[in-house]
Parts: sequence; C-alpha cells; structure tokens
Amino acid sequence: MRAVLAFLSLVSCALAISVTKPNASQGWVLNASNNTVSWTSVSTDRANFTILLVNQNTTPAFQQILVALRDTSGGSTAVSLPNTVTAGSGYRVNLVQDTQNLNSILAQSEDFTIAPASTSSSVLR
Repeated sequence: MRAVLAFLSLVSCALAISVTKPNASQGWVLNASNNTVSWTSVSTDRANFTILLVNQNTTPAFQQILVALRDTSGGSTAVSLPNTVTAGSGYRVNLVQDTQNLNSILAQSEDFTIAPASTSSSVLR
C-alpha cells in the first residue's frame, strides 16, 4: 500500500501543469473577446503544448484545436472560439502534447459551460 501511495505521489509531481481557468464557476461566452485559458506550471514541464476544446457530451464527441504549440511559461492566453462551437455544458480544455498527439493529455480543465452571446439591451428606435 505504501508503494502505491509513493508512486501516486511521484505521478502527481510529474504532472505539475494544471488548468486553472476555465472552470466550473468561470466558463466562456460565445463571440466574447475575453475567453481565457489560464494554467500553472513548473520548470520541469514541457516547453509548449496545444490547447484543445472538447465536449464528450455531444454526439459525435466534439474536439477543436484552439491554439497550437503555446509557450508553457506564459500562464494564460486569450482564445477565439470558432463558429463550430455552440453554447452548452460539458466542455473541457485539454492541454495536449501537440497537434499530432491530441490524446496525449498533459492537463485538463474542469467541466464548464459556454454561454450564448448576450443580446443587446438597447432597443432600436
């Protein structure tokens, strides 16, 4: 049992990169210019990664590359959502190795919601 705990401790240290935003309480909005991916990392993490948006709750499952080979040391980046993204829940951001290895997940966000673009409250006269 101690060996298993020691192994899990080493694995968690090796996977130090972590997505902090978006998260369950801070999702995104369609057509917004301030949708941000934020992460923490340590010096032993990869130099770069690719940001992949996924939703396993849709049929077929949705996945879209948002940013290819982003520098890890930056800590955050603004992202634009392509027209293929629709409002809904169950989205996640995966930080993956590169565009050729989308299943090599380095870190994953919590599930979050993408809200529809807000409509203007002004009335045309």
